[in-house]
Amino acid sequence: MPKFIKTNKSLNKLNFIIKKPHLFFFGLIPVFIIIGFLKRDIPIDINISYIHYLINVDFWFYITALYFGMIGINYLALNWVKKYPNIWLTIAHIFLQIISILPYLYAVFSLDETGSLNTKNIFQSETFDSILLFSFLIFLASVFIHLINFFTSLLLKTD
Repeated sequence: MPKFIKTNKSLNKLNFIIKKPHLFFFGLIPVFIIIGFLKRDIPIDINISYIHYLINVDFWFYITALYFGMIGINYLALNWVKKYPNIWLTIAHIFLQIISILPYLYAVFSLDETGSLNTKNIFQSETFDSILLFSFLIFLASVFIHLINFFTSLLLKTD
């Protein structure tokens, strides 16, 4: 554990999340399921070239909850076999995961009943597709960091 995290008492929660990241991801599951129930009938129109996908917001929240469950199981599996993830990769993964969730949540909570962004928001020039693309690219970076962290922890010998 890095020395600055060990010595600073205000970072005890961060220390807990780093030591048991599976609990952090398992804790996000009910949050996203509840948000999915609250945002049930709001459609998202995603345009990719000439193809238009019309999907309800709750579907994406349920998929996100499932993803967090799988990430939590990965970290729990490492804990079961007494292999612990790299601290810095875990910090980077959790940080990037939170950063990728924020624009996603901002965009979804800015949608009106028809699925379009409200014009009263601070980021009026941003479109919903560009916000989702930015969020998705950060999400991909966090997935690669998690996979590197998981497989290096699983395959490296520990004493």
